[in-house]
Amino acid sequence: MSPETIKVGEVMTKNVVTVKVGDPISKAISKLREHGFHELPVVNKKNELIGYMSYRTLIRRKSLSLYSHVENIMIKPPVLSKDDTIAHAVKLMLDTGYRSLPVVEKDKLIGIISRTDIIKLVPKMKRVAKIPVEDVMSSEPDVVSEDSPLEYAVDIMRKLGEMCVPVVDENRRLSGVLHMSQAAKGLWRDKDRQSLGEVTGEKEKKVIYVKELMSPPVYVSEDSSLKEAVEKMIEYHSHICVVVDKNMHPIGIISQRDVIEAVMRESKQEGVFVQITGLDIEDSEPYMTIYDMVEDFLGKINRFKEFKPQLLVFHVVEHHISGKEIKYSVRARLNTDKKLFYAKSYDWNLYSAFHDVLEILERNVKKEREKLLEFRRETL
Repeated sequence: MSPETIKVGEVMTKNVVTVKVGDPISKAISKLREHGFHELPVVNKKNELIGYMSYRTLIRRKSLSLYSHVENIMIKPPVLSKDDTIAHAVKLMLDTGYRSLPVVEKDKLIGIISRTDIIKLVPKMKRVAKIPVEDVMSSEPDVVSEDSPLEYAVDIMRKLGEMCVPVVDENRRLSGVLHMSQAAKGLWRDKDRQSLGEVTGEKEKKVIYVKELMSPPVYVSEDSSLKEAVEKMIEYHSHICVVVDKNMHPIGIISQRDVIEAVMRESKQEGVFVQITGLDIEDSEPYMTIYDMVEDFLGKINRFKEFKPQLLVFHVVEHHISGKEIKYSVRARLNTDKKLFYAKSYDWNLYSAFHDVLEILERNVKKEREKLLEFRRETL
């Protein structure tokens, strides 16, 4: 079984949760929260797909009336047909940043396919299933301590663009996982308590700590396969799986996104897939400049025939230091056919930060190439 041979219609969810044209935004938000979704199809009375509503579109709105109709903020999503392959669906998800995509036939919504639907296939994909977790995980994962305030943990998740974060004890051993849904409910209850306190005359704010809301950890050892990590994620309905060393210290993290990127790497895709997340700039000029830098970098890497680049992903975090000053941190991950490379940099200038991570990646690829060539010379 491979991503090129599996059809969307074979794995899509047919009983789709939707909202209808004319429904208030408050109803859509309620459904998103109830089911843990990030996107929701908008249909008319004939069940024809009219648009998509997502948390992303909600967040980008500066002002919003909850009594406004969903069609006022919906967007036109990319669509799939039931005969499209999983390989195509994964590429479209990564291209657009959606966690799920609608499946349409003659304008009618017939299903939806999500990241969860796709990762459930991994144990049956022999090539993907046997990939070592170290080839997929993001190393040096951000973590929070059990005694961290809940608001701090939520801020970390928002900056990373993730829905979960590993929790460690005082000895930095993995002790749990905090999910955004748990944190959101905790903060909401805290706001309710504050409102009640204003009425009763209580003014002291209660601090909620991570350990009060975290779930048991979902993890695998560093010598595990992707199949084992995915099976843990499915069993415990988790968006992430933490990779630990023999002392239970987190050394990596695998998210649903990492898994579908691995699926795409194993499919027969031409060219190099490049993605930038976390950069929220309306002007297109910075993106064009960055992609020019990336194109130049890939041109250099492609000259090294020993390492064929397949996937290059960047994540940007803006750190508001003081006033209007912003310091950028850029993390990069380069997947090649033989090895995974990481780099990170911090700078006040966005372009300098990208330049630095690309230089680090190029330097690391050169070092590995020299090692490989030296090994070949010694074995001749």
